[in-house]
Amino acid sequence: MNHGEPGGFDIKNNKIVKNSSKYFTLAGFMINADKILEIEKNLRDIKLKYSLNPLHEIKWHTTYSKLGLNFEQYKNLKKEIIHMISRYQNSVISIIIDKENAYKNKEYIQNSNDLYAVALHLLMERACMEITSKHGRDTLIPAMVIADSRKNDNNNKLDKELQIAYLRAKNMGTHFIKFPNFCESIVFVDSDYYSGVQLADFCAGAIHKKFEKRRR
Repeated sequence: MNHGEPGGFDIKNNKIVKNSSKYFTLAGFMINADKILEIEKNLRDIKLKYSLNPLHEIKWHTTYSKLGLNFEQYKNLKKEIIHMISRYQNSVISIIIDKENAYKNKEYIQNSNDLYAVALHLLMERACMEITSKHGRDTLIPAMVIADSRKNDNNNKLDKELQIAYLRAKNMGTHFIKFPNFCESIVFVDSDYYSGVQLADFCAGAIHKKFEKRRR
């Protein structure tokens, strides 16, 4: 999941647009397949504790008024979700890109789609390194990327562009490691019904907030 818009750079004046984020953050929540039902139950239990619909998504920027909570309840809810994520050691991977520096490097990044593709490529590298660290360099344990689907016709085009960027990265690997573990396609889901995507959004949101606060 991402936080901070990948665009927001004024190419003509060579600077970040006013009120745009300085950083673009892409994060993932890595778990073994045998833990999926466990995290679904854990997140559902937290939602029910606060009288929330377990089939409605909670993301980092979901407001407490939208959830029908007061501010203190909202803070406690976020703390419980972050604590739940922290119990899965080495599960959070993230890429943080300084957009101004990235856009000034014209060799690789010409537009927001390029920025997103580079971030995805680097995130996949981190995932493969983690898999290798756990299971050895020659392991063929499969890895599946599950991402939040964009919901309107215009953004369906963005899903296709992300799929292309994913396949390009899968075939290239990097100088440090190849990507033999990834399945051939990203699986796009509705985050309302997928706990893993909601938790990945929490990871991205918390990390992005930390880096954005540094600029102030």
